[in-house]
Amino acid sequence: MLRLIEKASDVRQHFSEFIDTVVRDRPGFLTRNRDILATLNLEHLQVLLESLQFHANIRQDEHGDYVGTLQEIDDIVATGTTEQEVIADLASHLTEYAEEYLTDNFRFYFHSPNRRAHFPYVLKIAVQGNQDAVVSLIHA
Repeated sequence: MLRLIEKASDVRQHFSEFIDTVVRDRPGFLTRNRDILATLNLEHLQVLLESLQFHANIRQDEHGDYVGTLQEIDDIVATGTTEQEVIADLASHLTEYAEEYLTDNFRFYFHSPNRRAHFPYVLKIAVQGNQDAVVSLIHA
């Protein structure tokens, strides 16, 4: 891998070419001081994440309403009058959580033992094109 790593100062000199290579050809790696960064296009990221799925546990309560949780991120809970409504609500909560995780709370969540494993799932949500795509990821 060391042959693939370029110095940040070299990348700066041909930044457009570096980005074009990442977007159209292959991932790129660069180093600045002791830090190494990987860059990849959205298609490559989607391939890395394609095996991730969400599994919903949905049950009906004593009042006839449905309650759903996710195996992968078990602190997300949704309710509804139908299973489809619960899945749509779970997808909405997932989208909100992904945005929260990847913005203001990233450092905290990524370094929390109970949330670190959520990271690939959060990325999976983030690369979806719309809410219907998020719904389609949830298997009940």
